[in-house]
Amino acid sequence: MQDMMGGFFGLELPEYGNFPYPEGKCCAWLSSGRAAFECLLRHHPRPERIWIPRFICDTVLQAAARLHIPVSRYSCTPQLEPLLPDTGRNDMVLLVNYFGLTGNAVEQAAALLPGRCIVDATTALYCPPLPGIPTFYSPRKFCGVADGGVAHAPFPLNDLPFETAVSCDTSLHLLERLELGAAEALMASEQAEEALTAPPYRMSHLTRRLLRSIDFAAAATRRLQNYTTLHRALGGLNRLQLPDSPAHAPMCYPLVSGIPGLRDALIDAGVALPLFWPEVIDATHAGDTENQLVRQLLPLPLDQRYTTADMQRLISLILG
Repeated sequence: MQDMMGGFFGLELPEYGNFPYPEGKCCAWLSSGRAAFECLLRHHPRPERIWIPRFICDTVLQAAARLHIPVSRYSCTPQLEPLLPDTGRNDMVLLVNYFGLTGNAVEQAAALLPGRCIVDATTALYCPPLPGIPTFYSPRKFCGVADGGVAHAPFPLNDLPFETAVSCDTSLHLLERLELGAAEALMASEQAEEALTAPPYRMSHLTRRLLRSIDFAAAATRRLQNYTTLHRALGGLNRLQLPDSPAHAPMCYPLVSGIPGLRDALIDAGVALPLFWPEVIDATHAGDTENQLVRQLLPLPLDQRYTTADMQRLISLILG
């Protein structure tokens, strides 16, 4: 994009350029994770049906609906492992790497579905694609961008949207959080989320530039350090069996403890704990694994904004 020389200044951002998935013939930068999923479906031989986990955000259904692909749902275990359905030979299965911590389960399931699966790594940015497996990512869950998605495939991605997204009008919450705080930025954040329902576009110039300004290697190191601090203190009460040393930096520390009132107590103490994913509650029965996971799983923050001292404060809030 050629711009005018001189004149007023814009944002001055550093250039790290170490985003894990550089754009190329088999890697497309798009406007959202759901757009990346749709891109992979468009380039893959059309399945008769796609199987999608019950424990997932409903936005992933938009791609299948836009392409008129029938959807069936399948369950997971309390350890977030897929309970693979009995699929037809022309069916596709969506496997989810939850929080960047269930990669082994995904790899084992993918081995049983050669050529018939796609991996949702929208909460697993640092986990590289498995050989030969189409995979899609959502960077905004890991860093300060308003939108963006990445489709990574073992085949060329040629049929891409012609138009490029414009995200300057949906990035207000990034500035408001910096200047006014999270509470003041909440409304703008929700508006930015709603804008992601638009048809697929190429990734905006703003998001591309912001991604180049983030040191993803340093962020991964900090995330792993913070995970280790949390897991050493909380692993014994966590009902999820998590690795002591993850191979790749996770999105959060998913805690399932069953401690009554813990979510409300942490929120009252200023810890943001989103529900993953509230729509699942209405779509499942109270005794279903997915229903219980939504209610009980606490995604403790451990990202690059926080230090070991922050993790110790979080641990103190939980253990008292």
